[in-house]
Amino acid sequence: QHYYITNNLSMVEQVINKVREPPNPKKIYRVALELSHQCDNVLKSTQILELFSPDNAAIRDKLRTYAERLIIPSSQFSRKGEDLIWKKVFYDVITSCRATKAHLSSPAKLPYRAHLMSAVGYYQHLLLKLQQQYHLNLCGVVDFAHDFSSSDTQVPDAILEEGISAVHRCLLYLGDLARYQAETEGINYKSISARFYHQALLICPKEGRPHNQLGTLAGINYEGLEAAYHYMKCLSSKIPFPGAGDNLKGIFNKTVSVSKDVMCSPESYPPTRRFLICFLLLADKLSGPVSMSEVDQLVRGLGGDFADCYTDNRQPFPPALVLKIVTMAIMLAENALAPGVDTVQPKLIPALVIELMTTILTVTIQQLGEKLSSPDNQFQSLQISGNVEEERSVVMLHVISTQSLLLPLKILGDWIKARHQLIAQDLTGTFWAQFGDLLNLFPHTRDLERIVKEGFSQSQQQQKIALPEDVALRGLAPLSTLHSQLEFPPMSPDLNLLDEFALRLLCLKSVGQFAAQLRPRPGLQYDLNSDLYSSLLAKPQVRSMITDRERTMKAMAHRRLQSEIKGLEYSVSANQYDSLSPFLVPVTSTVCLHLRTVKLLVATQRSVIIIPKQVIQDLDSLKKSRENHYARDAIKYFESMFKNGNWWLRGQGDQEFMSVKEPAPSPEMAGFLSVLSCCLYLANKSQGIVTLLVPDDAVSAAKNHKNCNAPNNYTGSLPSGELMELAKRYGIRVEGALEFYSKWTMSNRHGKIGRGK
Repeated sequence: QHYYITNNLSMVEQVINKVREPPNPKKIYRVALELSHQCDNVLKSTQILELFSPDNAAIRDKLRTYAERLIIPSSQFSRKGEDLIWKKVFYDVITSCRATKAHLSSPAKLPYRAHLMSAVGYYQHLLLKLQQQYHLNLCGVVDFAHDFSSSDTQVPDAILEEGISAVHRCLLYLGDLARYQAETEGINYKSISARFYHQALLICPKEGRPHNQLGTLAGINYEGLEAAYHYMKCLSSKIPFPGAGDNLKGIFNKTVSVSKDVMCSPESYPPTRRFLICFLLLADKLSGPVSMSEVDQLVRGLGGDFADCYTDNRQPFPPALVLKIVTMAIMLAENALAPGVDTVQPKLIPALVIELMTTILTVTIQQLGEKLSSPDNQFQSLQISGNVEEERSVVMLHVISTQSLLLPLKILGDWIKARHQLIAQDLTGTFWAQFGDLLNLFPHTRDLERIVKEGFSQSQQQQKIALPEDVALRGLAPLSTLHSQLEFPPMSPDLNLLDEFALRLLCLKSVGQFAAQLRPRPGLQYDLNSDLYSSLLAKPQVRSMITDRERTMKAMAHRRLQSEIKGLEYSVSANQYDSLSPFLVPVTSTVCLHLRTVKLLVATQRSVIIIPKQVIQDLDSLKKSRENHYARDAIKYFESMFKNGNWWLRGQGDQEFMSVKEPAPSPEMAGFLSVLSCCLYLANKSQGIVTLLVPDDAVSAAKNHKNCNAPNNYTGSLPSGELMELAKRYGIRVEGALEFYSKWTMSNRHGKIGRGK
């Protein structure tokens, strides 16, 4: 008996030791390889519908389990495990269905869609596992992120690079899967696919494959120009994707066949399509042996076509597309300027970039000058606190922020600074004169610095935070020095729309400073006192035009202030429908319980809604309660609106308060007095026309002299009748949010109140 007990204990110990043994990657890989062969046999010998049978699905699930053990924990077979999961478990089945079009019709359509959804779920789960294994913090970069970084764990650089590469491939797989889903689920999945590819670029900017996939996704958009851009970006990456060259050639071949008709009868094509086709044709010709006269003719024609597209203040191309066009021109120039290139290209291609930039300058100056000097502009009702000079600069910045062509101009300016020695002969005095004219339309440098604060170093004339166009062009060789000095997401702080444009204008002004310091022949002269630029070729009337622009901008700001006063006066009327306040201040319970009404009031673009700092503090406290989803929804909405710089909703300024000499025996009273101080400041500025928005239930309870209880799932309190009476004693109107919106709706139907009156 003792022998049997001892023997059994020995067997148990052997089992325990086996369990404790680390897994053998070689054995696991052999099993996974055998299962992959079974998957191959299934593909060869079965019908499409049989691929989704329980037995065949079980084989793939088993393969996935074994292959994942090669990835987590990491081993020398990790990459092979990744390939087995992608190719054998998911991709081969997808390819078989797409090859026979079986995924588009029953009965294979439903199991095919389920297969795709299973793959998406798996890679989202794997993405989190990889972040945990390699202690990565990808918050703000990928959608499925968690901060797994730890100060106690130091991951070697080689291991860290391995983890980032694995995450990069995982994002590519998710992008491909969303692209396949777009075929059955709808076009919206294309934007999801593009999002994953762009996240992959953020993870590994040196990799070209995401650009190749984005090119495939773009298809024939804009005559194939968007796809051509991504293929060219792929080929110019440090690690290009091999098939991108053939894909680009396919785009160019289609362009050549279409361009014959364009050349024969250009007037029969609209300017936008003519420009896109001719630009692609030029890119094709510059990629090989070229004819000097033919290319010169195309270059000159492109400038005219681009200008024709923007006649009558039209915006035919989205900003992202113009940025792609400019980037393609820069990449063509870089190829020509590379050492060892012995063709006519170095003489032609910089001329293409400068011609393009000159045309964009002309269009921007024309459109921006008209908007700045127009007496009938859409921001006359904009409410801004501060002195007149600051208001003038902010109003100007709002106008300038409508000019999407400033994005590509910023990139062109960066390229000129980086490659000036190679293209100096193409930068004529006329070009610099135009560039100086544009800079003179911008607000004063000191006002821009006040807005941007830490995003730009004036002493070094150096940008510090990456703008969206910098993120899009990250990895472009000529701009690599600039990009190495920038903070990119997720390390860079979030900028709202006005902050972005202020930083963009400072970057463009730094190009003007650069031109003024060129030796022996400066491109521009700079006057520090007036913050104005002039060309060495500028005649007296040019200086007169600059002075006129300054005078026009001051007059525009003065008209805006007069319009604000008239708007306030118009709002004061005996009729109850005409007495709507231009300033609305909601209390905390209003933004929580009536957030939808607040959004509707913002959409009316009739009144400026001010969110007091006290309300923001209250929301931060309330969001800690799990049951209180109101506060979280409100914070999410305000963060989005403040980030994008909406004119009709803003937070309380640092100086926007007046002291209220009332006792504060309770935290509730103290908080209400803080909101009231904001109202009093606005009332003093706008002649007493300020409305405090409270929940309608609180107004009704006060009228009936009853206590009003908050909803069960709202942990905050409602303003009491005593607090509302206190506000009224100080001359502040108090109205229910729903009642106030109802008044606006009725007045709008009667035609008594309209935007801009």
